[in-house]
Amino acid sequence: MGRPPDRERSATARSAWWRRLAPQALSSASTALLRDNYIRAILFLIVSAVATSTAGMFVRALPISTWTILFWRSVFAAAFLAVYLLATGHRAGFRPTMQGMAIAICLAVNMLAFIPACQFTSTANAFIIFSAGPVLTGILAWLWLSEDLRPATIVAAITILIGTYVLVAGAGSKSELFGNAFAIVTTVTMSITTVLIRRHREESVLSFICLANAFVALVSFWFCEPFFPNLRDLGLLALFGFVQLAFPAVFFLAGTRRLPACQVSLILALEAPLAPLWTWLAFREMPTRSDLIGGSIITVAVVGYLVVMARSIRSEREGAAS
Repeated sequence: MGRPPDRERSATARSAWWRRLAPQALSSASTALLRDNYIRAILFLIVSAVATSTAGMFVRALPISTWTILFWRSVFAAAFLAVYLLATGHRAGFRPTMQGMAIAICLAVNMLAFIPACQFTSTANAFIIFSAGPVLTGILAWLWLSEDLRPATIVAAITILIGTYVLVAGAGSKSELFGNAFAIVTTVTMSITTVLIRRHREESVLSFICLANAFVALVSFWFCEPFFPNLRDLGLLALFGFVQLAFPAVFFLAGTRRLPACQVSLILALEAPLAPLWTWLAFREMPTRSDLIGGSIITVAVVGYLVVMARSIRSEREGAAS
């Protein structure tokens, strides 16, 4: 016996209504999820930037050679990352691939240049040069990944570049110029690494960061003098490897996979004004006038960029809701 015509029409109407509503509901839900992931990625990168910015403070607190710092920091960071990878079941990530090896080599060069950059110039100087990375990263991502550059991103990157120029123009001694050269190498390799991670998001990048630390430890081993620091310095080196390298690496990767490469570099530029703050609090290392002016320009650029992006997210959410 068939269903009454009125009931059939009602069922057909409900079915048509659901077919129209379901795609809209799924679209709204997916849009909200993407926006939540976007905000979460920004928070991850801010945590990474805060932790990474402590490097200058650790370097100033360790009265030992560059090679000894590089060796022990990398040993401890590799150990922490290996434990994390094994505990979270990422054993398969230890299988080498060409893409992963490229990331590991870029990171190894980055870490080998990073400590001398902090030692041969002021902490503020080194980190302001590092903050020039968004410009280079944006260009590389545009050329290689075809990522769009929003007007706010371009303005922020140019403003950061101006702040970097103000700081570098204030460098006077040869040691500062030597440190600036290492800082430039660090910036270039970090930009390449960020784009590589975005390009090969399927890779287990944490395992290759662990491998990069092993490379650095292997190179530094032959030049360590003294090889065994005292217990106080060894404790600081363990803290250095965890707080400044292993811990932020986890958050850095979580954020990098969710944001365009240039936006990642822009948020990480917060390291520049934070780095001299830590050394000032710990050692009263006073920044120069050019440090203050350049740092202020970069801070305003990054904060302004985050405010613009937050408003953009809010307006997109309101549009999706309506």
